[in-house]
Amino acid sequence: MTSRFLVLIAMGAFFLLSSGFVIANDQESAIERIVSNPINYDGKEVVVEGRVKKIKYTTSSSGDPYTLFKLHDGDESTVGVYTKGRIEISEGSKVRVMGKFNKEKRYAIFKFKNVIKARDIEKAG
Repeated sequence: MTSRFLVLIAMGAFFLLSSGFVIANDQESAIERIVSNPINYDGKEVVVEGRVKKIKYTTSSSGDPYTLFKLHDGDESTVGVYTKGRIEISEGSKVRVMGKFNKEKRYAIFKFKNVIKARDIEKAG
């Protein structure tokens, strides 16, 4: 039973690491890794933590509300984040964002680089 459990743990770790999930470590932030190599994460699910900057609430042409903000790692690395709906966050708060990263996202005539379409945003400690 123990060896079966270890095999399952090893398989889970392999699939998690190969699936494109990015989780921050102490040496380098996940945001820094993503923006320095965006092609490696394009279209993949990521998990990042950082501080919220430049919050904007907007409405799409179809009338759907959206929340947009910048997420920075405390240094110079920043990604854009957007999610459907209006979420209650404040400037400077630390959050964890889970979602799909795109190295380039087009909307009408605009082109955005290094953005995450968030499926979940939660406060981080």
